[in-house]
Amino acid sequence: MARTYNQDCILAHALDLLGERWTLLIIRDLFLGPQRFGDLQAGLPGIGANLLSKRLKELEEAGLVEAVTSGDARGRYRLSETGEALRPAVRTMMKWSIMYFFERPDSSPAVECIYTDNLQPDSVALAIEIFADYCPDPDNNYVAHLLIDDFPYTVYNMNGRMTVRRGADGPAVATIISDVATLMQSFRMELTLEEAKKRMKVSGDQKALSHLLRCIVHKEAHEHARTVTPMAAAF
Repeated sequence: MARTYNQDCILAHALDLLGERWTLLIIRDLFLGPQRFGDLQAGLPGIGANLLSKRLKELEEAGLVEAVTSGDARGRYRLSETGEALRPAVRTMMKWSIMYFFERPDSSPAVECIYTDNLQPDSVALAIEIFADYCPDPDNNYVAHLLIDDFPYTVYNMNGRMTVRRGADGPAVATIISDVATLMQSFRMELTLEEAKKRMKVSGDQKALSHLLRCIVHKEAHEHARTVTPMAAAF
């Protein structure tokens, strides 16, 4: 990393590593699983190929990202174990961002983002992880499939922590088929649980489905918001 804060502070050293533009967004996109260079660039409108190459090289040198070699000459990039360890911190930052922008008095692109029903399925899949933090169920370990507008994901709820990955090739005990609009409206509590279920196809283990649906129509998150700030009660 070329630039540095030159501060004798562990936070400053972390920002030297992670604070460059696009770096955390690349890491965010790799939380859902390995990506080819072209897929990463397509998911990050505005980043040029040269800058993406530079950031990936920096992240490889830092030991946060690994290039996966295979018979496919294009290859893929994936997070290392050290890079994956950033997931809780990034997820906490995203939760903080939701609360912060709901407290702001004026409209903004951030608030409009939360109220849109036109997000990419990847963004919605990651949001389920965020809201799962409000309703941990450590004794309910399961693997489920989630199809969002025909994009497949696998949900792992293990030891009270939820992780979502792209793809649905392995076995699962439950399946939810839905769309971005239904999930976003559920997140915002514009739909009740019963209304949301009528717009979904659900099948499989009832205990797993009950928890996953609770993470989508996340009553706990809204109750938490009301205790934090009156403005957030609108959320």
